[in-house]
Amino acid sequence: MKLIRIIVAGLIAAFAATYFASAKEDIRGAMQAANTEFLSAYNNLKGDAFAAMYAKDAVVMPPGSQPIMGAEAIGKFWADRIKPGNRKNHTYEILSVQRDGKLAYQTNRYTLDVVDATGAVKKVSGNAVRVFEKGPNGKWLIKVHIFNVD
Repeated sequence: MKLIRIIVAGLIAAFAATYFASAKEDIRGAMQAANTEFLSAYNNLKGDAFAAMYAKDAVVMPPGSQPIMGAEAIGKFWADRIKPGNRKNHTYEILSVQRDGKLAYQTNRYTLDVVDATGAVKKVSGNAVRVFEKGPNGKWLIKVHIFNVD
């Protein structure tokens, strides 16, 4: 009986340590790091980097388009979008973040410069919601990404 109490106490302590360690994670910092990774790929025209940022069953919902399903299709979507090289200076400003277990989300404002064929720059901005899922390796992967244009 004493051995069972020791084992149970040990399990409770291990669970509590794991729970409080995850609760202490700087979720805003993790979301900012995810944004930095995305923006680096976008602004440096690294189209092959996007698929690895998304969960395998992720969905992107761009304005005026059908949803894009799956990390590989999403990677291709972003790669095709930046390929012409006329989208520059993409930024995110986090408005809010929240975490619940292995899911987290951020709301943000984004800005972007789109250069037309004459060289004229159009400033584009909008809102986005990005839901993340913590992967088995501890990396936050984008699960749902929806954005609009002002």
